[in-house]
Amino acid sequence: MFLVLFLMAHALAHDLWIEKKDNSYILYYGHTKPKEGEERFLAYNPEKVIKFECYDEGGRLKEARVERSYPSKLYGQCAVVYGLFSSGYWTKTPEGTKNLPRDRVGNPIESWVSYESVKRVERWPEDPSKPLTQDLEVVLEGRPSELSVGKKFTLRVYYGGKPLKDALVSYKGKTVGATDSEGRVNLRIREEGLQVISASFRERADGTKADYIIRTTTLLFELKL
Repeated sequence: MFLVLFLMAHALAHDLWIEKKDNSYILYYGHTKPKEGEERFLAYNPEKVIKFECYDEGGRLKEARVERSYPSKLYGQCAVVYGLFSSGYWTKTPEGTKNLPRDRVGNPIESWVSYESVKRVERWPEDPSKPLTQDLEVVLEGRPSELSVGKKFTLRVYYGGKPLKDALVSYKGKTVGATDSEGRVNLRIREEGLQVISASFRERADGTKADYIIRTTTLLFELKL
């Protein structure tokens, strides 16, 4: 259990998010709420961006221009913007944690590879309960119009197009629980404004380059009352 918490904590140590600016969407990596000594924006290699996509209200992938630079930018009229990023392999050693696969360090203790995604909703799709990808993804069950401060609502976590059990879910950086056998979890909205909901889980890797694969996803949407 300690190992699981350690790996999850490392995977969630940095945030992946999308901001809208004028006619573009910008993919950032770093800390949305940096603590003392932390940088808000961390530079990344654009090659680590696996996907940066635009979807319409029907949940269909739209053509959009992506500027693969730092930070990566997407230009398009999107209902939903989706990004998938990998910070690569990480290995814990007696000398500290290194951003290298297990087979490239001496005295490895534990190793993992991290995949992080973010979905920013500008306009809810016609069916908000349907995942857009086969990646780890959080969707809303019920009608978006019923979302309000103080009211409970249900989310569902999918992976590979199927509901995922025991995914760890957090709301605005605080863990709220794990998904049930149908991938569901209930949350209560605390305040209006930007809603940040994340889910993560781990699975076994090949044991050569990494012991585990850790996947994390974040759902972003604005609640305006």
